[in-house]
Amino acid sequence: MSLNDNKFHFPSAPQILLATAIGVGIGLLAMNQLKSFYGHTPLSGKANLSQTLPTQVAAKSDKPKGLADFSLWPKLESRMNVLLMGVDSNGRDTERFTGCRSDTMIIASLDPESKKVSLVSIPRDSRVRIADNHGVDKINSAHAFGGPELAVKTVGEDFGVPIDHYLVIDTQGLKKVFEALGPVEILIEKPMHYRDRAGRLNIALEPGINKLDAAGLEEYVRYRHDAKGDIGRIERQQWFLRQVKKKLEEPQVLLKLPELCKLAEEYVRTDLSVEDMLKLAAFSKEIKTNKIQTAMLPGEPVTISGGSYWVPQPEASALMLHRMTGAPQSVSVIAANTGATIHSRRRAQGDEALAMDASGELGANGIANTATNDNLTAECAAAYSDKPVSIILRYPKGSEATAKNLEARLKEKGYNVKYLQRGELSECQHEQVIAGSYRADDDLVSKLKDSMTELDSYAVVVHLESRAPADFTIVISPTTIITAPAVVTSESDKTGEKASDKVSELDGKTAVPEPTKLNTHK
Repeated sequence: MSLNDNKFHFPSAPQILLATAIGVGIGLLAMNQLKSFYGHTPLSGKANLSQTLPTQVAAKSDKPKGLADFSLWPKLESRMNVLLMGVDSNGRDTERFTGCRSDTMIIASLDPESKKVSLVSIPRDSRVRIADNHGVDKINSAHAFGGPELAVKTVGEDFGVPIDHYLVIDTQGLKKVFEALGPVEILIEKPMHYRDRAGRLNIALEPGINKLDAAGLEEYVRYRHDAKGDIGRIERQQWFLRQVKKKLEEPQVLLKLPELCKLAEEYVRTDLSVEDMLKLAAFSKEIKTNKIQTAMLPGEPVTISGGSYWVPQPEASALMLHRMTGAPQSVSVIAANTGATIHSRRRAQGDEALAMDASGELGANGIANTATNDNLTAECAAAYSDKPVSIILRYPKGSEATAKNLEARLKEKGYNVKYLQRGELSECQHEQVIAGSYRADDDLVSKLKDSMTELDSYAVVVHLESRAPADFTIVISPTTIITAPAVVTSESDKTGEKASDKVSELDGKTAVPEPTKLNTHK
C-alpha cells in the first residue's frame, strides 16, 4: 500500500501535537487555543481551517476567537475507539511503516457520556488469529502483514471491539517529538540498568523524580529486564502516559510548533480527519486525570514450541473490554480467536488448524467450550453479593501508620479491610486503586472515592480476576498522608456529639512531598 493512498491523512501544523496527545491518552487544550487564533490548518490540500468545519461553525469563524468561544468547535457526541500503535523501522534504507511490527498497541476509548478515557494495552506477544487468513501468530505481526488496517481488523475480529480510527507513530518519531518538547519529569520506580550494544541501548536510570531528556524517556518506556519482563514495560508505559500530561500542557509547547510540524508527515500515520481531531480536542478539555483508567488485557504467559506468548483469558478480557471500550461481551469470540482455545486444542490434537463453531459452545474437536457469555453472566451474578466491599491495603516500608489510619477510616465507612500488605518500594511509588473483582465496576469505584475524598485523585487501574482476593487493592506511596478517624471524648460520648467539628487540614488531602532533588538525565 502506498503511503500516499487517500485513506492516509497526514497531521500537520497544530495537529501533530494533538496527535501526540491522543497517543499518550491526553488531549492538549493549548493547541485548541492556538487554532482559535489562527485560521489555517493545511491538511490534504485544504488551506483554511474553516473549510474543514461544519457550515454553521465556519460561518462564525470570520475573526479570531478566544478560549471563551471554544464551545463552537465540533463536539464528540459518542464513544470513539482509537487503536494507538508504536512501530519501529526495520533498519536503514527501508520504507517507514512498511513490514514492521507494532511494538506497542493500545486501545484508547474516549467516552463523552462519562467524560472518561480508558487505555487498554494489548501485549505484543498475545497469541491470536491474524485477520485475512494470515494464520495464528503474535498480534504485533498484524501490522507487519498488512499495516494499520489489518491490525484494526484483527483487533476487531479477535476481541469484538469496534475500532473507529487508528494512529501509528514511529518510535524514532516519538523520540524526536520529545527532543523538541524538552525534558520531562518522570517518577522512576526503581533502579534500571541494562546495556544492549546490538540495540544501541544503554539504560542507567535511578529511582525518584528524574528530569529525563528524549533518550532517557525512551529508556524508561523500553526497559523490561526485570521479573515482569514485557508486562512490567507495559505498566511503565501506562504511568508514562499519565505523567507526560503536564509537559503537554505547558504554554512553551506552542513555541515548538514549527519544528513539530516538520515531524508529522514523516513519523505519524492516522485515518483521523481534521474534524475528528477537533472533536477529540474539544473532548480533551473536559478530561480530568482521575477520569483516566488503564488496564492490560487479562491473560497469562505461556511457552509454546519454545516461543513466549501471552494467552488472553476470555471471560475477564470480555468483561474488561465491555466496560472500558463499550464492546459487546464476546467471550466465545475471544476464546475462539485467541490463544486460550487455540492452545488447548493444539495440546489435544497437535498443530492442525481447527475451526471453531460460531456459537463457541462446541469446538471442532467435539469438546464443549465453557467460555461463554452465559458463564460470565453467572460469575458476575455471584460476584454481586450483599457482602461488604473488601479491600487490601498495600503500603511501602515506613508507611505503617498511614496504612493503619486508612484501614480505620475505611472500616468506619463500612468497608471490609481484609489485611494490610507491605509491598516493595518499587511497587508502591504511585497512589492507585486497583479494581480486581468482577463487581468492582465504575459505580463501585465512584462510591469508594466518594466515601474517602483522599482517594479521589488516585489512578484507577483495572485488573479483573474471576477469583480476585479482594474487590479492590489500594496502594499508598511513601508521601501519602491519611489522618486517623476523629477521636470522640468521654464528654461527647455522654452528649452524643463530637468534641470538635473540625477536621485536620490534612484530612481529605494527599501530602505534598518534600522538594525532591531532580536527577537530570542527558
